Amino acid sequence: MTTIEASPRGRRAYWLSLAVLVVALPAAMYVHSDGGVVDLIQETQAPLEVQRGEAQTYSGAEWRLTALTRLPGELPETEFVLAEFEAAVSDPAQFQAAMPCQVRLTDGEGRRWAPAFLVERVIRAARPDVSEKPRCLNFAEARTGDTIAMAESFVVPKEAKDLTLSLSLKGEQPESLLFD
Repeated sequence: MTTIEASPRGRRAYWLSLAVLVVALPAAMYVHSDGGVVDLIQETQAPLEVQRGEAQTYSGAEWRLTALTRLPGELPETEFVLAEFEAAVSDPAQFQAAMPCQVRLTDGEGRRWAPAFLVERVIRAARPDVSEKPRCLNFAEARTGDTIAMAESFVVPKEAKDLTLSLSLKGEQPESLLFD
């Protein structure tokens, strides 16, 4: 039986290709998952649970869920849920560095919804004050002592029960807040 010796150049190419795979595969998973890999990692971290109406210090601000309001949906068997929350800024630099935030609504069955990007006319008619509130994006002008009231809207099935709002800031991984 004869054995074939690999040339040094062939060995180097082999090890280099393995090293490239170690970097390329996770990068490809991240890019093609549209941030889903990051969401999966965040889900494995226990969020800070906050009772509705109470405040929690998180990333340079005191965060509080002020209301979760249901409104009739435009489609059959759906509703709009308005999540109103606020942040009282205590450290503007930390607060701004952590933005933007990601908000999700979850029901008791574990189903999750992302915010609806368009403010529907039902929301404007029922709660015009909410349609004027900013979304949780970037607040470059935030100063110490400012309280920023924000709102997000979600379209959910009518049968969705036990709704909770989760809020995480991109610059503050892996912690997140869960308003119960």
